This record gives sequence, C-alpha cells and structure tokens, in this order.
Amino acid sequence: MKTKIICLATIAFITLPVFAHEGVKNDAVKQRMQLMKLIKNTMAEIGAMARGLDPFTEESAANAKQTLLLAAADIEAKFELNETDPLSEGSPAIWENWEDFVEKADDFAFMIEGLETNSAESLAAGLGNIGQSCGSCHKTYRVKK
Repeated sequence: MKTKIICLATIAFITLPVFAHEGVKNDAVKQRMQLMKLIKNTMAEIGAMARGLDPFTEESAANAKQTLLLAAADIEAKFELNETDPLSEGSPAIWENWEDFVEKADDFAFMIEGLETNSAESLAAGLGNIGQSCGSCHKTYRVKK
C-alpha cells in the first residue's frame, strides 16, 4: 500500500504539466511553484471531500494526506537555494529568515501528520489547523503577483 502511495505521488510530481508555470525560466523556481501547486490542489481535494462536494473514501483521503506529507517533506529542499525568477512568488525574506521559514514548513508537516482521514468530519476538523499553517507562511513569505 505504501509503495502504491509513493508511486502515485511520484507520478503526480512527474506529470504536472511543464507549461503550468509558463514563462518561468529558472528550473529551481519552476519546481518550487509546481510543489506549491501540488499542495494547493491536494488541499482542494481534501476540502471538497470534507464539505461533501466530492465523494469521501478513507483510501482517497489517506492518499491525499500521504501526498501532502511527501510534499511537505520536500519544501526545505526545494527552497534551500536562493534562486529567483521574475515570475516567482517567493519573497527574498525566505532566505533572510531561513530558520523561521523551515520552522513554518515543519509546522505544516506536523499539522498534516495530525490529520485524521477516517471520515469527512475528521478531515473538516483538521483543515483549519493546516490552513492556518499555510496562511502564516504565505503571509510572511509569499509575494502575490
């Protein structure tokens, strides 16, 4: 089962459209943007299940959680290099406050680890904490374009 989840997450990373961030020249920045898009899309998937907009299954919720955990584990590596691109939404403050940024990424992973995936109600209960974690990082380290 774990191998299947890892394979699915790997496929998701690989099959993200190359043109999703058309115009971004720096490959490191493009990879970061694709990672954030994967997180956003997976959070939307979980949110739709939690609100009853999409069918809930424990398997799909657990797979989404695993995708988020893998993505959260990749944040530090994807942002480690201080690289930029005119289309980047990453603030220079990331590298000026690296330890705080990493702490916020770790907090995000911690919140995901605590997400219960056994019902739509438990998903809904955990989404607030995860959303707050995302928001605290985006408020400080994301530049809206």
